[in-house]
Amino acid sequence: MIKHILVLLSCGTLVLHAQPKYNPLAVDLTRVILKDVFESNAVPFVQPMVNTINATSNARFYSSAYVPKKVNKAYVRISINGMAGLINEDLRWYKPSLDLGPREDVATGLARYGTLKIVNNRPTYVIGSTYQDTLGLSTLLMKELLRDAQTEGYFGIPDRAASLFGYAPGNAVVLPTKENITTVLQKRPEYLWLDSAGRAGIDALFQTLTLPPALTLPPGANLSRLVAAVPQIEIGSLFGTELLVRFIPPVEFDTNVGDFSFYGVGLRHSISQYFPQRWFDCSIQGVYQRTTLTNTIGLTESKLAADATIMSANVQLGKQLGKYVDVYSAFSYEHIDVTSTYTYTLPQETQIQLGLLPEPPPGQKAIPTAEQPGDQRPQSSTVLAENINVKYSVGISAHYGPWRAALDMNFSTFDIVSLGLSYTINQPDAPSVQSE
Repeated sequence: MIKHILVLLSCGTLVLHAQPKYNPLAVDLTRVILKDVFESNAVPFVQPMVNTINATSNARFYSSAYVPKKVNKAYVRISINGMAGLINEDLRWYKPSLDLGPREDVATGLARYGTLKIVNNRPTYVIGSTYQDTLGLSTLLMKELLRDAQTEGYFGIPDRAASLFGYAPGNAVVLPTKENITTVLQKRPEYLWLDSAGRAGIDALFQTLTLPPALTLPPGANLSRLVAAVPQIEIGSLFGTELLVRFIPPVEFDTNVGDFSFYGVGLRHSISQYFPQRWFDCSIQGVYQRTTLTNTIGLTESKLAADATIMSANVQLGKQLGKYVDVYSAFSYEHIDVTSTYTYTLPQETQIQLGLLPEPPPGQKAIPTAEQPGDQRPQSSTVLAENINVKYSVGISAHYGPWRAALDMNFSTFDIVSLGLSYTINQPDAPSVQSE
């Protein structure tokens, strides 16, 4: 039975190999491996960006801890706020891995892609008539061999890879060679059961499948700092409660980042209004934010669409020093959930190696032809990432009339400095330090 399987597979593969310029079966097997490589490393690749976005987006909510208990006329504070931080070396790298999934039962797979029949009183396995049957069975067998090769140490996985912040062009996961695959194949019990003709058939089969020598990991964007700016409006005050609104329409800040849009709403409530005297200022705040990001990446124009939900809760403490200066600090609990959908094709160099694209001039994009049309079947992967951040902030602000400038430092897994300049319409009179 095994012999019949191998002969049919070999015939199907040789017919496919006759297609111009490239072998569709080798291309599809490479797609399968690429998806495993991508999904094994997508989270550690983007996680540093997720962490820094969490810390950065949850900054510049306040420039003092004071919220008036009541006002004669509603005030509107309009501000522009900037945040910046240096990206540490540990955020630029991660340790890559490869998860090829759990072992599969070959017998169960055979039932999915063909049928067992009795021909001339002998059990004979017949592969299904479609290409998908051939691809499915070939993928099943190849992935089992790749798992064997991984166990034997035939994959070359780098010790480190660049995160989105780092930069390591040409860093790749080296795939097993034909000789490596042959070595693990010849240890399989199915192979050992074959007679010499059967072994010759399967050896010929795997010699027709030429996979690329390696799959390149994302090189990173080579970022050393993160800078952001956001406009903000605060409206107050009702029963010592203030409304915060932030909004950024879709805009491209940087070609490495892509089109970014953002909005946020929050409420801040005065706790010190319940004290008999105003010894110091205290308030609590909750903020909900949403961001979207779309980008087109690299020579193969892979697509990224990401949506993030960001939530923050903080407690602010402050003290008025004289007539024009406030000092403040805050403890914050911050959480971000990011859902990223990637639509991607094989890397250009892999398409060239497989014969899907012609060789272009150095540094240029390959131009598809009728015989070498490129990867026409993009794959999609959805990646979920999150981060919880606890942050301590300390700052100082100075005000004169309706104008206020603020500077603070934010300490967490990603330290940032932030600046703010605001103008208040219907600026309320500041109360004395002792009472409201």
